Amino acid sequence: MRLTQGCFSFLPDLTDEQIKLQVDLCYQ
Repeated sequence: MRLTQGCFSFLPDLTDEQIKLQVDLCYQ
């Protein structure tokens, strides 16, 4: 999955689990 906006613009492709972790971090 490729995310190119907001918190994720600097991240490489991530697995679903990694995405969930990043989302949790962004919305804390």
